[in-house]
Amino acid sequence: MANIRQVVWGAAAALLLAAAGCASGPPPKETADLARARALVAQAEQSGAQQYASADLEAARSELRQADQEAKDKPVLAQRRAQEASVDAELALARTRALKAEQALNQVNSGTATLRSESERAPSDVAPPGPPPQFQ
Repeated sequence: MANIRQVVWGAAAALLLAAAGCASGPPPKETADLARARALVAQAEQSGAQQYASADLEAARSELRQADQEAKDKPVLAQRRAQEASVDAELALARTRALKAEQALNQVNSGTATLRSESERAPSDVAPPGPPPQFQ
C-alpha cells in the first residue's frame, strides 16, 4: 500500500511539474513587433488614412490580424507579419500626410492666385480718389 501511495504521489507530482512547465512557457504575448504594428495602425487610423490611403491601411489591418492569429503557434511568422503590418501602416501614414500637404498647398496657391488677381486689376477698375474733404 505504501508503494502504491508513493507511485500515485510521484505521478501526481510529475503531472504538476509537467503542467507547470507548460504554463510557464511563453504565452502568446505582445511582442515588440506586434505592439509597434498595433500602434502604427492606430496612428494611421487617427490620421485619416481611411480616407486618403484606405488600401494601405486595410493591408496593415489584415496583416496585423494574421499576426495575432499566428502569435501562439507560429511566432516567427507572426513577427514577420507584424513587421509587414508596420510597413503598410507607415506607408498609409506617409501617403495620408503627403495628400494632406498637397491639399494644403493647393489651398495656399488658390488664395495666392486670388490675391494676385485682385492686386493686378487695372487702375480704371478702382474708383479714383476724390478731392480731400474741406473743413470750415
